[in-house]
Amino acid sequence: MTLGSSGKGQASIWARVARRCACRFVPLVLACAPGLASADELSSPRVKDAPEPAWPAARVDRSEAIVPLLVTVKADGTVGKVEAQASGDPELESAAIQAALRWTFEPATRGGRPIAAKIKVAVRFVGEEPRALSAPLATNVPAGVYVGPPRKNASTNAPISEPKKPALPAATSRPDERGEVVVLGPSRPPPPSAAGDHRVRVGQLVDVPRRSAEQLLTLAPGFLLQNHGGEGHPSAIFLRGFSAAEGQDLEMSVGGVPLNEPSNAHGHGYADTHFVIPELVEELRVVEGPFDPRQGDFAVAGSVEYTLGLAERGIVAQAGLGSFGAKRLLLLWGPGGAPRGTFVGFSVTDSDGFGRNRASTAARAMAQYEHRLGAGRRLVALVSAYTTRFDGAGVVRQDDFEARRLDCPKDHDSQFFCTYDPNQGGATARLDASLRFEHKGTREEHTHQVFTTIRKTRLRENFTGFVTDVRPSGEPQRGDGVEQMYDTTTFGARGSFTRTVDVWGHRQSLELGYFARHDRGDTLQRRLRRVGGVPYRVDFESGIAITNIAGYAAGKLRPASWLTLRGGIRLDTFGFAVEDRNKPDKDRSGPREPSDTIEAFGLTLGPRASVEINLAQGLAWMTSYGAGSRSSDAQALSDGESAPFARVDAFETGVVFERSEGRMLDVSARALAYFTRVDRDLVFDAARGRNVLVGTSNRFGASISGRLTSRAGIDTQGSLTYAEAYLPEAGAPWYALTSGKRLPYIPRWVARLDTSLRKDLRISGVHLRATGALGTTYVAPRPLPLEQFGHEIFTVDVAARLRYRFVEVGIEATNVLDRRNPAAEFNYASNFSLPDAPASRLAHPHFAAASPRQILGTIRFHLEAAKGEEEAGR
Repeated sequence: MTLGSSGKGQASIWARVARRCACRFVPLVLACAPGLASADELSSPRVKDAPEPAWPAARVDRSEAIVPLLVTVKADGTVGKVEAQASGDPELESAAIQAALRWTFEPATRGGRPIAAKIKVAVRFVGEEPRALSAPLATNVPAGVYVGPPRKNASTNAPISEPKKPALPAATSRPDERGEVVVLGPSRPPPPSAAGDHRVRVGQLVDVPRRSAEQLLTLAPGFLLQNHGGEGHPSAIFLRGFSAAEGQDLEMSVGGVPLNEPSNAHGHGYADTHFVIPELVEELRVVEGPFDPRQGDFAVAGSVEYTLGLAERGIVAQAGLGSFGAKRLLLLWGPGGAPRGTFVGFSVTDSDGFGRNRASTAARAMAQYEHRLGAGRRLVALVSAYTTRFDGAGVVRQDDFEARRLDCPKDHDSQFFCTYDPNQGGATARLDASLRFEHKGTREEHTHQVFTTIRKTRLRENFTGFVTDVRPSGEPQRGDGVEQMYDTTTFGARGSFTRTVDVWGHRQSLELGYFARHDRGDTLQRRLRRVGGVPYRVDFESGIAITNIAGYAAGKLRPASWLTLRGGIRLDTFGFAVEDRNKPDKDRSGPREPSDTIEAFGLTLGPRASVEINLAQGLAWMTSYGAGSRSSDAQALSDGESAPFARVDAFETGVVFERSEGRMLDVSARALAYFTRVDRDLVFDAARGRNVLVGTSNRFGASISGRLTSRAGIDTQGSLTYAEAYLPEAGAPWYALTSGKRLPYIPRWVARLDTSLRKDLRISGVHLRATGALGTTYVAPRPLPLEQFGHEIFTVDVAARLRYRFVEVGIEATNVLDRRNPAAEFNYASNFSLPDAPASRLAHPHFAAASPRQILGTIRFHLEAAKGEEEAGR
């Protein structure tokens, strides 16, 4: 049916349509123009949120294609039935249907009352990632209309039957020069760079107990997190044979805002994700290894990018009360009708801690606003604030624990959770702001973002007791407590431009990107007395100004339907200016200023490449190489030096399987092996309280993982990883993988299983939603220095919730078996006895205690947004 441009003709047609339709069900045709009034006051559905469909993972031929659908929009705005309209490609039909089932609409109305309706939409798959054409961005463009040249089916090359184009009113401004109507979804993700490139959607696995955003990292294979510093202290991260400390070997960002802190006194590359409210994390992109040209500084073991979003519209209020005085208040607001990228979140936590000197308190606030400008353009503004103060218990010697010598009650648990030094702990405050602009056209895309971060961190730790404070004979040591402070401001920008062309019958692409960041502030480390925690000596104090400017090129070349080549190159440059404020006030020539300034410059080039071969439907083989780098700590540079970089060369090969079985089941699995060589590696040194340079290292390992998601309410995921790391002997060839000493602290075997089950129940006519979740982790004994091994770790976490209407009650338990697991294990010399006691030079095992069983009860209220609210920014 074709509609003329006159209002009278349209009204008469609408009248005939209305007379032929039942009161409770009104079929709306593709050419219906929203907003047009008729005698029956009939309006068509308008899209509120339309997540983009995903290409079938192993599909090689991803040329542009159209899948027409017939969608039933229910009176509450949700999607009911979806039928494919004979696209001739069952695989794409399934992907399009899966996307449409997640869409939400402002329902059709008759006389101002919402009614059910049918509409025809066309889902267009473009290049590597799809776009859905299902709703107008301009007021006068008919809903779901595809306006453009005829399309052909990607598999059969046959023309796709499309409805006739309506004549657009003269006043209509088309979204682009081809006149296509594009629904703006989330930004187009880059294509996978390697078999270890994981795009992890949190989804239903949010039900598994995880009390911080950093714990969401364990949804990706191989991650082990261990926290020895307290609730507000970031966890040490282990991945692919790397002891990445608190971020030194893992590039991290949230919504495009970089988190790694260069030249932090606690550790170069320190990254803290505790400011993120975990309920607002929608997806993580985890690239294990340096295989993507977009990865920058610190991407040695890999990179992590958090994507924020809130699917539930309305207000969510939650209060929780648990073991050891744990309390939590959570408030979330997703404005009705706005996209999931618009939200406000607030969280406050407080706890007495599970042992002596473990209390903590924190407050978090996050707000993001997504403004859609039409024609494939949008602005995303993000602001977050965070403050915390926490105590830390530190480490305990194994022999003191076994002999019950600690200054705590003498029972097993009191000794296990005891501490030597009550001065340990810390505090953090930070403020982040970001503004991102995105434009998506049919052949071109570009993104630009500016960001700033203000942060101040203070950490206090004591690893060795009375060892490092060497004093004249007869004078007692004052203690080995360490205080580290970091107070900096960051300004930066990043962006990219992507262009696609059709060559050899396939879509090829080229992306150019830039990154600029400037950090300016102060970093300090000083020693503390055991009594009172009073500082008595400065180890270093510096003012830093570090500028990182980088550019990259990334491309995709598909010479044949079964072969895809990806790769690119990245150039990073760094300028360092450091004011050393801890110089002596005298030298051999006489008095001098107690400060000095050094400047240095460095650059590094990192090529990356991957080959993808389609083996069968849903199955692909990927082989990748990448060169990554870690910049220099400004504290280690000299004036005029060409700043050295830690360089990593990584190789990986593996198979990836992903399949969607219609509307009922999604299955994904992958198996891979890797090898990595680092020329300037770091290992933790207890006497200095930070990582120190140890030279060249080799790593190799393998992993298998899989996830199964059923529309019946089941989501389960498991992984098993193996890793080895060695310091090769001098002169050993690169292929002598096990030459030399084994690197300490690296977990060799890590296994993880997460499962969530959601079920709708009806008891005596009452509708309930029940949820149950299980998470388990196993870590084999880890190697320690001097050929020692630690203890195995095994945890089981469970959760259950029950919802009736808008009220939901829940209970969750972590470490439900109440095992006495170590949070960290070390092997070094220490003396925690009296200051004048003779210090042993023999290494001895130390541990930091992990949490015992903790239970948290919650009550949550869901106040849904009112139906039919106008979308923000529209």
